[in-house]
Amino acid sequence: MSIESSADDNAGVQRGQLVVVGLGIAAAVLLLWVVRGRTPATESPSLIEQAEQREASRRATGTAPAARAARGYVKREGLHLDVPYLNGRRLAELPPDVIADQLGAELVRTDLPEGEEHLEFEKAQVWTYDGRIYRIRKKLAHPMDIPTALGTSGFPLDLGTPIDATMEIRWNRAWNQRRISLIRTSGDPRLYAEIDVWRFMPKELY
Repeated sequence: MSIESSADDNAGVQRGQLVVVGLGIAAAVLLLWVVRGRTPATESPSLIEQAEQREASRRATGTAPAARAARGYVKREGLHLDVPYLNGRRLAELPPDVIADQLGAELVRTDLPEGEEHLEFEKAQVWTYDGRIYRIRKKLAHPMDIPTALGTSGFPLDLGTPIDATMEIRWNRAWNQRRISLIRTSGDPRLYAEIDVWRFMPKELY
């Protein structure tokens, strides 16, 4: 056998060995990928997964936040009085903790004609018709501009262009309410001292 033929044979053997080694590495990588794909992940769960786990844990243990006493109701942060939530509901069906938080203690109750009542609480005045709240009037915590007065009372910061009167501005049939009024302060016409909201007007029901 010639020297050239021997060299060619050696080169062929080396190439074969390289091919075998390459195939072995590829098989090892594929096996590792398959095993890792079937092995439970050890990475931390995502924020969504964590939230789902917490919710599942609450359901399993029956521990819900105390603020959900009102059939899942939670007052949004920053609200002084959630008028859209309270207006239109039966007063007797409101949970005591919601009344204590948003209205305070009942001070005076006055019977009115046609099945109506006027109730004065520490934080607001309430009118009912057949036990259902149809009007809420509240003094704001301090003089407020329009967005602040609306926002702290449960409404969007902008309800559109209001009807402008001397002592108040109002919106009719806005945000599922019959009338929303802001009463101006005596010192600055840009600021408001009270909010007065009618869910409906009993006389319109007759």
